[in-house]
Amino acid sequence: MSTITTPPVPSYRSRNPVPYRWTIREYRALDRTNLFHDVKTMLIHGELYVLPFPRPPHDVAMTATDNFLHAACPADHYVRNQQSLDIGTDSDPGPDLAIVPGSVDDYSAEKPRVAAIVVEVADESRLLDTTTKAELYATAGVPEYWVIDLEHRQLLVFRDPHPLPAGLGATAYKIHLTLSPTESVSPRLAPTASILVSELLP
Repeated sequence: MSTITTPPVPSYRSRNPVPYRWTIREYRALDRTNLFHDVKTMLIHGELYVLPFPRPPHDVAMTATDNFLHAACPADHYVRNQQSLDIGTDSDPGPDLAIVPGSVDDYSAEKPRVAAIVVEVADESRLLDTTTKAELYATAGVPEYWVIDLEHRQLLVFRDPHPLPAGLGATAYKIHLTLSPTESVSPRLAPTASILVSELLP
């Protein structure tokens, strides 16, 4: 059984607070403590974040996008709503929505490690979603990533993860699209399914 380890105790000579970085195993073990049972959390590079309660515009965009993804989802995939994605690092960004291969039963013992598309609804999190999270998803090999930008009423589409020049040790999306409410979008996983960006916005 996984346990949460005790943070290291700094030397008495230290005059500065010592941050404690969570491991994925410790973060997963939190599920059994009921400590964060009523809030959503995420782990980014070992740092634990408690997310603010979503506002109504976020809920509307989430519901609209969830409905569209369910309608577009191929039979051999399924949609996950605000559930973990194991990207193989010290992070679990907890995407708002993701389409993953297989069925719910395939993940009764472990989190999915791959996703065909990930969607984040950015109310006040646009900077994080388009920088840190975009890099995490690109590095994990997620082929397509959408950010629904509520503030600017647009959809940001990221596609084709591509390693950056040698020495940088990072991966980024090669294609960046900014779509207005009057434009339509189709996920690459389901190219015949199309929706106006305005229909994903509150």
